[in-house]
Amino acid sequence: MKLSSAKVTAPGPKQVFRRPGCADVIALAGERPPDGGRPLLETVMRDGRRTGPGPTLDQCRERLTADLQDLPPAARRIRAPVAPRAAPSERLGALAARVRRRIEERTTAASARSTVPERTVSGPRGPAPR
Repeated sequence: MKLSSAKVTAPGPKQVFRRPGCADVIALAGERPPDGGRPLLETVMRDGRRTGPGPTLDQCRERLTADLQDLPPAARRIRAPVAPRAAPSERLGALAARVRRRIEERTTAASARSTVPERTVSGPRGPAPR
C-alpha cells in the first residue's frame, strides 16, 4: 500500500466491477460483484505467456460498445464530459484503513526509537557507538 500524497494505492489483489450507469467499484479479488455488476479484470498472461487466444477485432468492437453504454450519461458527453470515479467496496475500504493504521503505528514507533539519544561505551580507541 502506498501512502504518498501524490499516489495512494489500496492493498491486496483487486477486481473492478462495472454496473450500467454507475461508478465502477474497486473490490478485493474474490468479493461478490455488486448487484448488476460484472468483473472487468481477467487474467490474460501467466508466467510470461498468454492464457488463451486474444479477442478478435469484432469482439473488441462489441466490448467497446458495451463499455460505452455502461458509462454514466455525463461521462459519454462530447462536451465537458465528467469522468466517473471508481468507489472502493466496503471490504477494501476497511482493509485499507487497517493497513494505514498499522503503517502509521509502525512509523510512529520507529520515529520514537530514533529520537532516543545514542549511548557510547569507551574502549581502547575511544568511544564506540552502541
